[in-house]
Amino acid sequence: MDRVIELVAAPELELAPSAIGLTGLETYVWVDRPAPVAVSAAAGGTTVDARAVAAQYLWDWGDGNDTLTYDPGRAWSRFSEGSIGHVYETRGRFDLSVEVIWEAQWRINGGAWQALGFFSLSDSVDYPVRQVQARLTRTSN
Repeated sequence: MDRVIELVAAPELELAPSAIGLTGLETYVWVDRPAPVAVSAAAGGTTVDARAVAAQYLWDWGDGNDTLTYDPGRAWSRFSEGSIGHVYETRGRFDLSVEVIWEAQWRINGGAWQALGFFSLSDSVDYPVRQVQARLTRTSN
């Protein structure tokens, strides 16, 4: 299990808008899809295999809300909305984070896969959210 965890890349949280969020406007998040990892070890006539796959993603918005998904999200672009989003209702600084939960399994000599347990890796950003207010003004002609 330790070797499997060593091979897993830490997630890098991406978001849009990336620099500053705005109240009432959706903030989209995603991470690159993590590649599954696998390792094998042999001693004598025994081979032990272990593997892990990213199973869940827990997005903590930092404002008391969180979202659990089974995929890493789709990147936002000018041509395509992201797939995981949140609307902040108040301005402030939020500790926005993602925890990628991995499911690990093992087997001996090519037998059936057995549950080995779960582990997680996370990333977070300090995300400022501002409030924009429209003002009506009268101009003289």
